[in-house]
Amino acid sequence: MNLKNQVENYFNKSNIAFIKSVPFNEIIFDERAKYFCKFGCKNFNRKYSCPPYSLSEYKKIKKNGYKWVILFATSYRFNEEDSRFKLRFLNNQKEYEIQRISQQLNNLISFNGHKNVVFSGGSCKKCRPCSSIKGEKCKKPSLKQISMEAVQIDCIKTLTKAGFDFQLTDAHSLNRCGCIFTNDKNLSEIYHIKNPSNQIFQQASFDEIKEYCNQFVKDHPKLYEKIEIIQIDQIKVIDPLCRESCKSYGKTFSCPPYSKKIDLKMWENAVIWIWKKNKFKKYRYNIALKKIHQMLYSLGHYFAISIRDCLCDECSPCSYSDSNNAFCQNRKILSPSMQSQGIDPSQFGSGKFGIELF
Repeated sequence: MNLKNQVENYFNKSNIAFIKSVPFNEIIFDERAKYFCKFGCKNFNRKYSCPPYSLSEYKKIKKNGYKWVILFATSYRFNEEDSRFKLRFLNNQKEYEIQRISQQLNNLISFNGHKNVVFSGGSCKKCRPCSSIKGEKCKKPSLKQISMEAVQIDCIKTLTKAGFDFQLTDAHSLNRCGCIFTNDKNLSEIYHIKNPSNQIFQQASFDEIKEYCNQFVKDHPKLYEKIEIIQIDQIKVIDPLCRESCKSYGKTFSCPPYSKKIDLKMWENAVIWIWKKNKFKKYRYNIALKKIHQMLYSLGHYFAISIRDCLCDECSPCSYSDSNNAFCQNRKILSPSMQSQGIDPSQFGSGKFGIELF
């Protein structure tokens, strides 16, 4: 049995719903993914399988001249009655599954003497905790599982373009994916769908987001004074306003040196919103920031990034300065300050503003 038949035989026996070989140039890389990890995942800088460590793998695959990439995915639909605790358990279970599938597929191809590199869904779980936290070397480098997002692959657009809709925002469905970069021509024509995707890729257009924003102000009159959309080049950007003399410098995740200046031109548009300042806890600024971000994310803008007006005051003190627990406790609102990005909020008028890049 040749290698192609072996891979197809494995596909038929496994829980893989979709497998397809595509040319390397059909893989969609997006450098915004590293910011999605930095400001959205607790594993950033805490696992060797995640950024910034994994970005060296990104450079390797861009230079190594791979010709084909084998994409594969699983797809599940859960009961709408399932509790969030059960959904979390199922999510973890399927993450372990796709990592096991990725490793087995890679072993099958490697056994036949082919050099390749594999990436899987989710962060590596071979060691807990990862030895990177203690500053030690990886204990199982040959078994380390790096996710596709960790090497800046846009899984949603890549899988959808390949013919298997992918959308991470559906609460009661779950797609997991992996890929293998290879030069074996015999594996270049693999394409099978066992089960259709349980998801539909959807990304709201500029005009649709504008309508959502207008409705958002009406739905949350105690949170927002105004919401509008502008193009990125309409925002005046100068050198970062933060200085080491600032009492918050080096003490929060929203300030430098953690929140270094990023290239805002990676995004095209921005939602500018003004908070309706009040003293009620349920209408605080961080709630307003979180709701805007969740709206953009749910509309299919996977790499939307929040930028806040001044430093984050959600936790006091911030865990950034705690060497024993140096990761944000509230990743869902983690975002850099405008000042750290060289943006003076006063250019938008008076009040307390927020920015959502998309």
